[in-house]
Parts: sequence; structure tokens; C-alpha cells
Amino acid sequence: MKSIKLAFLLPILLIGALSGCKNWDNFVAPDAGVYGKITDAENGQPLELRQPGGGTVRFIQWDKVKYPNPGTTDIELKANGEFSATQFFAGTYKALPRDGAFLYQPADSVMVDLGNGDRKEVNFKVTPFYRVTANVTDSTFTYTITKPAANTTTKISQIIFMINNYSKVDESISSNASGYFINLWRQDIASSVTDASIVGAPRTFTFKWSETHLPKGEYYFRVGVRTTAVAKYNYSPVVKATVR
Repeated sequence: MKSIKLAFLLPILLIGALSGCKNWDNFVAPDAGVYGKITDAENGQPLELRQPGGGTVRFIQWDKVKYPNPGTTDIELKANGEFSATQFFAGTYKALPRDGAFLYQPADSVMVDLGNGDRKEVNFKVTPFYRVTANVTDSTFTYTITKPAANTTTKISQIIFMINNYSKVDESISSNASGYFINLWRQDIASSVTDASIVGAPRTFTFKWSETHLPKGEYYFRVGVRTTAVAKYNYSPVVKATVR
């Protein structure tokens, strides 16, 4: 008899427990999302960014009554400047790109209203500190650095030349774990050297292939430029070339 009574009681207890949950767990799950990209404000092209670590888009909950000390969500930018994220709560957010090798005014931030289930596109236009183009012939980089007119405050502090055996090329990939940069060459630019003496004209850099400890063949190359403003680089597009 006890087992029969227990069989009748268990469903009742379960219903009671679920009903009790409704009294406190009545929040709508975070089911909104955002996606978009940042592009060069002057030419509309994608940016060349490191991933991870090339920059983020920050979303700030923007309701001063409900959130006097609002929380923030930072979404990592992909190598081409795109981003996406889901599981946002419905609400109003202030959004702006940050923490990258580009100029963006906080006053240019945008407001995003997200309803339950929404997925909204949010795009930004930024200005890289510098733009870099490059090509490689055998063991010589030929590269050109240009400086956008909007960049009136920074100067070049370092130029790097990188090699990798697959298409992801940045200053962390082009080194071994011990920190001895066998496939990366740095040129530190003295504070007395002006940008005007560097930008606008083709320049060359020839590396010693023996220093890479790699067999000759096809590799991926890139040039990076960093400024005095942030410890991050503006990159050239990745170039594939053959070392003979």
C-alpha cells in the first residue's frame, strides 16, 4: 500500500515543485543576437587584424534606471573585422569598437535596441593608423606604408616582417615557444625619424633565409606596422610567395 500511495504522490509533488519555480524563475532567456563588421572609413575595405587580440566591439547595457552601473560585453573581432554573438538579453545597448590599431571616436557610438529573438546588424567605420601593402620576391619584401589623413597624432615606432608556413601570419605565430623570433624581423624606428620620411614610397627589406631554419619553398609573408599609440599592429594582406 505504501508503494501505491507513493506512486500517486510523486506526480503531485513534481507539479507543485514546478509551480513553485514559476514564482521566481520567470525571466526570458537571452535569445537576441548581433552581427556586423568594421571597415576602413576612407576606402570601405576590410581591416587586416590579428585574431585573437586585434580589437573588440563593446556593448553596454544602456538603461540608467535599471542599470546605474551597466555591465559590458566585449565581442572579439575576426581577422577581417567581422563579429557576431548571440544570447543577449532584450534591451538597449550602446556599442562601439575599441582596443584595436584604429581610430574611432567614442561619440560616434551607436545605440542598438534588441527585442526578444532579434538578430540585428551593426556596422562601424574606423580609420586604421596606417595601411600597408607588400609583395615578396625570393628573400626581399617590397612594401609601402601610407598614413590616413585622419591620423594626426601618432608616429611609427616599429616595422615587422613575418614568415609562416600556413596562411595565418602574425607576430605570435611567426615565433617559437621560447620567444626567440626565428621567423620575424623587427625594425625599431627612432623617435627622431619622422613618418614623412617613411610613408608613401616603396621600401625594401631583405631577410637571411638561413635564420629561419626552414627549407626553401612556398611560404606566407606579411608586414606589420605599429604606432606609439597602441601596442598592436596594422598589417598588410598576407602574401604567398616562393623562396628559391
